[in-house]
Amino acid sequence: MSSYSSEEYVSRGRSLLDAGKAGEAVEVFDEGSRRFPGDEDLRMGAAMARLRDGNAVGALTIFEELAVSRPRSEEVLEGLVEAALAGGRPDRAREAAREAARAAGRDARSVYRLGRAFYGRGLYAEALRYYELAAEAAPDWGEAWFGLGACEWALRRPAAAEAALRRAVELEPGDWQAKQFLGCALCDMGRKAQAKEMLESVPLDAPWQKPALERLVALAWWPTDPQRRRDLEALWRRVVGGAPAAARDLIEEASRRLERPPA
Repeated sequence: MSSYSSEEYVSRGRSLLDAGKAGEAVEVFDEGSRRFPGDEDLRMGAAMARLRDGNAVGALTIFEELAVSRPRSEEVLEGLVEAALAGGRPDRAREAAREAARAAGRDARSVYRLGRAFYGRGLYAEALRYYELAAEAAPDWGEAWFGLGACEWALRRPAAAEAALRRAVELEPGDWQAKQFLGCALCDMGRKAQAKEMLESVPLDAPWQKPALERLVALAWWPTDPQRRRDLEALWRRVVGGAPAAARDLIEEASRRLERPPA
């Protein structure tokens, strides 16, 4: 690649990242950075590639350097947050997130990504702050409300979680993930009829998560309609695994557990 321009190095490195080849991307970005040491796009790529390759410390070092020359760059600050979290430096991540939020202003998607970064590390109180900002900046964006609801649920605030999740479903009725999450929450709150209705509104050919599917079959028992039974059997095998007979046994046991009164 020695004859490539800096733009060609960037393009090649990004293509490798998109293909899930982070290690190869690191080599490309590093070679480009050696040939064009002042190119910040190459350094940015080198940081992102290291982060995806599991080298959080190396990524953080580069992001910190870039933050000096590009202190208001949302991309740099968001990368710094992710690298700091991955590298076990939550305090630095919080500081960078505050800077990123100030730089983002009313950009809902930018602050949403900050929330998602903290949520993914189990730092729900920190995540909540940014999901709230995203929902405030874009009140008609269902995904922001979904993130907010998931965070409220993780913080064990069921009423607030339900309100946010219902708002997400209202705004985006085709968001099957939000409906599944709300159905699971309603089920776990003991509101089985509402949970059943919500979960049954999700098509069987939609992408299903295991907890939602387990609750669906436990609440709905095993359908008498032959076609729906076959479809649900196939879905169970795909998501949970096991042969049809074993699936039925597991489903019936799940239903019995659900119907038992709490000890």
